[in-house]
Amino acid sequence: MSGLKLMTAWVCPPPGETLPEAGEGLEGLMRAFYQAFPEYEGCLRAFQAPRAPRHVFVYVARDCSGLLPWAGEHLRGLLAGLFPQAEVRAYGKAWVEA
Repeated sequence: MSGLKLMTAWVCPPPGETLPEAGEGLEGLMRAFYQAFPEYEGCLRAFQAPRAPRHVFVYVARDCSGLLPWAGEHLRGLLAGLFPQAEVRAYGKAWVEA
């Protein structure tokens, strides 16, 4: 099995639009993610740009080597649910199961 070991998820609004303020939504998203994947507790950080178009970034902390593919897909799904009109882009490194 191969896939992407997610390091950063970038949420981009449609062209010409701005993402809504996501503070509480991101907190709930993080709680939901940690409930599903408790082994990653404290591994994620979230940031929303203060100016339009207010991109959102969710990334792994320095001491975490990335989210395994199934955890990364779960995070992407949560972000897509929180921002249904936006595009969620995943960045990371190749992961190949030995």
